[in-house]
This record gives sequence, C-alpha cells and structure tokens, in this order.
Amino acid sequence: MEKLHERVHSIAHGGVSVLNAIPLNVGSTVAVDIGAEVCSSVNEHPKPSFGLVKAILDHFENLTGNRFDARITSTIPPAMGLKSSSAVSVALIQAISSISGINVFPPRLSAVISRRIGISITGAFDDAVSAYYGGCFITNNASMTIEKRICFDPDSVFVILANGKRQTIDPLSLKSRKEEFRDVLNMAKRNDIIGAMNLNGRLVAQCMNYDLKPVLLAEKLGAMASGISGNGPSVFALFRKGEEGPLVEKFSELGRIIVTRPVEFECED
Repeated sequence: MEKLHERVHSIAHGGVSVLNAIPLNVGSTVAVDIGAEVCSSVNEHPKPSFGLVKAILDHFENLTGNRFDARITSTIPPAMGLKSSSAVSVALIQAISSISGINVFPPRLSAVISRRIGISITGAFDDAVSAYYGGCFITNNASMTIEKRICFDPDSVFVILANGKRQTIDPLSLKSRKEEFRDVLNMAKRNDIIGAMNLNGRLVAQCMNYDLKPVLLAEKLGAMASGISGNGPSVFALFRKGEEGPLVEKFSELGRIIVTRPVEFECED
C-alpha cells in the first residue's frame, strides 16, 4: 500500500479491428498509437463519474474501502469503433491496482465489468488485451484467454476517417454471417492479416448498413486493407508507410481523419 497517497499515471492504446468478436465470441484487435492516459489517487471527494468509469471506481472502493478519482485524457474519439472504452478502463484499472496493491489482470477485469454493466456484448477482451500490451492478438472472449499473438508490420500506417454516427448494433445480423467471420478467423490464424481485415471490415459494413464508398475509395487509392473498425462508424485504411498521402487528402474532405501507426507488443509481466 506504499502508493496509497501517490497520484499514479497509466496509459493504454486505442485499436483497429481485425476480427469483430460478436459472431464467434472470438476477436482480434491491433493496437494503434492513439491512447488514453488516466491519473488516479485516493480521494475522499472525487468528482462524479458515470458508466464504465463509475463501475470501476465502485469496484475498487468495495474492495478497499477507499474512494479513488480518475482524471482522463484521451486522443481516441469515443463511440467510433476505435476501442476508447477499453483503453480508458484498462488504464484506470492499472492505475488503481498499482495504488492499492491489488493484483489484477486489467484486460480481464475490464471485460468482466463491461459485460456486467451491459456496455459490451462480448466484454471486448480482445480490445482490452491490445490496449494493455500493444500489439495484435486473437482472444477467446467467452473464456477470456489469449489464443495467439500476431506479428504486425510496425512500418505500416493507418488512415482513419472518424466520422459519422454509429448504427444500431444488430448481433443477429452479424451472427447470421458466422461462417464468413470464421473465414476471417482462419485467415488471422494463418497470419493473413490483410485478408482478415479486408473481409471483416466489409462484412461489418454490410451487416450494419454502413456506406461502403469510403472503404472502396481507400482500396482504389492503394490501401492494403480497408473497412469498418469495431462496430463503426470509423473507416480504416492500412498502407505501406509513405503511400497514404492521396487518401489523406481525400478523407480530409469527408471529415475528421487520424493518421497513426500500429503499436508493437510490450509485455508488462
């Protein structure tokens, strides 16, 4: 408990989908260089919190008898399919566990609480693992286990169009294409990440009725992979470094863009 009176900082990463976890309860996310930073300390009079943040603070208060605050700074646009909730929750759990001395695996606790309060259908364990470690993984979100680490080219670049409104998530529509999502999983297991991201990104767009024009524009301008990330609405496009310029120009005409890179695996244990 030596850190009880300290303010602890923790950082976690946003991400882009390789495999949407809803159809198979197996998912995959690659971490990217946008993130959330959380500063926390014991505070008898914290500011009011809501949703997932409140649930995490309540969880640790029930365990320790202490109240904690959370100061959050994030470069991840919320509700855009870029894993903002997972990044914030993992960073907050990591900070408070460090303060309190309670040993937890932040991605697992993030998934448990996310499912319990109903903000994620699967718990988003895949998003939380990549948020915590960096890198790209395949995870079983039902058992909350890591099945495979995937090597991702660190010299590639993502161009993200973070624009539009998220469509209503229809789990039945996604699950009705289960066998096609199984093809995505098999591609990822074979390390065909380009094929997996392309197929997954288009399946999600079709199942959730997103406009495919930006996705096809990215393909036309040389993207190796493009599609919808998470449950949308963000459109991602993956390029070899130095080839992203023409799409950056075009996407800039359509809305907010983010140009970022994959984050390599960083083992914390």
